[in-house]
Amino acid sequence: MTFTLVLSALILVRVSLAQTYSASFTQYGSTDSWGSGNCNVNTAACGFYTNPGYSAAVSENLYGVGPGAGAGPACGACYRLTAQKDSSGNTLRNAGTSIVVMVNNLCPASGNPLCSQNGLSGQNQYGANVNFDLCIDSGAAGALFGDSGVGLATGSAEEVDCSQWSGTQRS
Repeated sequence: MTFTLVLSALILVRVSLAQTYSASFTQYGSTDSWGSGNCNVNTAACGFYTNPGYSAAVSENLYGVGPGAGAGPACGACYRLTAQKDSSGNTLRNAGTSIVVMVNNLCPASGNPLCSQNGLSGQNQYGANVNFDLCIDSGAAGALFGDSGVGLATGSAEEVDCSQWSGTQRS
């Protein structure tokens, strides 16, 4: 009986820790127009890549540490991302599409207004508390944006247990 109560309490604590954020979604990787290179490599800020499995860099406020500080507390966390609107506020053709990603990189605040929210209650220019920069090379950008014709969207990001993520973490 005591074991069941303790287990139930632990499950309730974990459920209550799950966070949902207003999010913006961008993309980066070997085929972007900024010459980013392959984003699904073990030199990403967290020190691992995913193969298979969708991955993303997250804004510095969620990642937890700045550039050069190594793996932040968000490394290895999983989020269900749901796209709703494009950057102009129009509903996406594929609104409601969701994917689960694992965080493996940092989207630094410096020089990047999409990732420079002030704390988790701050917002970027699209009203998002956090930004997920989807790794093109892991397939995440294609899976979320689909045939919507956009490269920037807004919606929600909900922290989920990584048992909901389909992939393998590799170093």
